[in-house]
Amino acid sequence: MLGDLAHLRWPVQAALLVLLAALAISVVTDLRRRVILNAVTLPAVGAVLLLFGATGGTQALTSSLLGIAVCAGPFFVAALPGWMGMGDVKLMAVVGAALGWPLALMALLGVSIAGGLQAVLWVVVARLRGQERPRYVPYAVAIAAGTFAIFLLEARLV
Repeated sequence: MLGDLAHLRWPVQAALLVLLAALAISVVTDLRRRVILNAVTLPAVGAVLLLFGATGGTQALTSSLLGIAVCAGPFFVAALPGWMGMGDVKLMAVVGAALGWPLALMALLGVSIAGGLQAVLWVVVARLRGQERPRYVPYAVAIAAGTFAIFLLEARLV
């Protein structure tokens, strides 16, 4: 898919560009300031929904909304007790909106695996440095890595 975006309709290409921009900005702000900005995620979700709703009709909009539920729902549940931040939830909503159903389910799996690997890596590095276990892991990194991995996997399956 990454190498062959030309066959996709322009709204899908635009939605993927919005997703890429949201992921890139969020990784930087999460690493630097430990925040995923509403000013990035909320307009991104809105833009993707507008693109699909205006050009793809009910089917594309429904797929996008289902993608949001699949990706952001579990993260919202994890955010309630404070295990994740709400910025992570909103960034996953962007992922789900852009990918729609069923790729959103694959993205959720990819992001979960990437997040687990990232957390383990951060703990191992902290121990090797003789430091305490980190209290914060910038999950935007895992969201971007897991989403990118799904693109690579999907491209190989097609």
